[in-house]
Amino acid sequence: MQPNKCDLIIKGSYILTQNEERELIKDGAIAVSGKIISAVGKLSDIEQNWIADKTVDCGKSVLMPGLINSHTHVPMTLMRGVADDLPLLEWLHNYMFPIESGLTKDLVELGARLGCAEMVASGTTAIFDGYMYEDVVGKAVDETGMKAVLGEGFFKFPSPFFKTAQDAWDTIEALHDQFAEHERIKTSVTPHAVFTTDPDQLAESMELAERLDLLWQIHAAESVPETKLTLETFGKRPIEILKDYGLLRERTRLHHCVDVTDEEIGWIKGSGTMIAHNPQSNLKLGSGICPLTKFIAAGVNAGLGTDGAASNNNLDMFDEMRTAAMLQKGFLRDPEAMPAQTVLDMATLCGADFLGFKDTGAIKSGMKADIVAINMDKMHLKPVYNPLSHVIYSAGGQDVCLTVCDGEVLYRDGEFFSVDVEIISREAEKAVEWALKRLESR
Repeated sequence: MQPNKCDLIIKGSYILTQNEERELIKDGAIAVSGKIISAVGKLSDIEQNWIADKTVDCGKSVLMPGLINSHTHVPMTLMRGVADDLPLLEWLHNYMFPIESGLTKDLVELGARLGCAEMVASGTTAIFDGYMYEDVVGKAVDETGMKAVLGEGFFKFPSPFFKTAQDAWDTIEALHDQFAEHERIKTSVTPHAVFTTDPDQLAESMELAERLDLLWQIHAAESVPETKLTLETFGKRPIEILKDYGLLRERTRLHHCVDVTDEEIGWIKGSGTMIAHNPQSNLKLGSGICPLTKFIAAGVNAGLGTDGAASNNNLDMFDEMRTAAMLQKGFLRDPEAMPAQTVLDMATLCGADFLGFKDTGAIKSGMKADIVAINMDKMHLKPVYNPLSHVIYSAGGQDVCLTVCDGEVLYRDGEFFSVDVEIISREAEKAVEWALKRLESR
């Protein structure tokens, strides 16, 4: 019997499939045809049944689905470290907003290219982004070879970016049209937050999301001071406003959800709304700790995100997974809270649902070939008792040795195949002078 033909075979010591059984395959391989996984199994079976144009042997490694960053602002790599050790509202109003009001498309594209390269090298293959000038963020994502849901952010009108609501709606619709036929890039409607917008405009933006059939994302209940400001301004808590205006829906994606009540968790669950957990950003800004175990116990789908590099300060999803697991254990004084498998689910399968991509998040036949490999031949990853444990508690983005998205090898052993990181790095250094001048002119 002749073996089947495929384009690529990837070999590894272990495969964390993330299939329905969460199967772990030892001494495994993955056969890839075009953008699709054709087969996954024991190396001996794959070699017997498949022949490939190209084989990548990752040696002592763990193969797993590409990680999915459910909340980030990729261009904010340019503000990495510009303002640290500050509470959320001071950080936003006194540092981020003054810098961002002077952003140009070229700067946004540069920051996005830098962030995409950082994520590809650390095992992320898909992101849910929200920022300004998302058309050039999409250009950077497309160039790098990743997947994304893009959202053009807006605040109360007029703002430095949109004088009127109609200006924002026109831009959002143009972004949608630009990527409507793109296989790897989708778009969303992206108000910044309840306290930086207006409830009537939020409702209007949801009408736009319904008309275009897009996801609708917003920062919500990120901190106690935010809740206080929202109460002072509108007389209601953030999640209550979203409920009362009919904005908690299946297409709704809420970021953070730190300061929430049990009743509000029930509203979120009942509406089919999903949340993104961002533990490192919440910790760094002193915003608090999301009651994640309550959300999961209630049946709310929760993705995992880094937030922007200005409040994290990296885009390493391995780092985020470790924090997500350990934070809940320490906060609840329960070592059984947030087991490793639950956290990996958040960064793969749940993230895929969060972004609305139904064909990624697991390594199995018929899924898109979004695959990363972790080099296990390192001192801090020896010995191996449980590969899943090492992925969550020991590995970091620097241990990624292979990143594949839609069957294309984007990164291998320090080499990028879709972007010139030397140029990106050189240009990024120049952004420091620009950002500091913006702060001096506040």
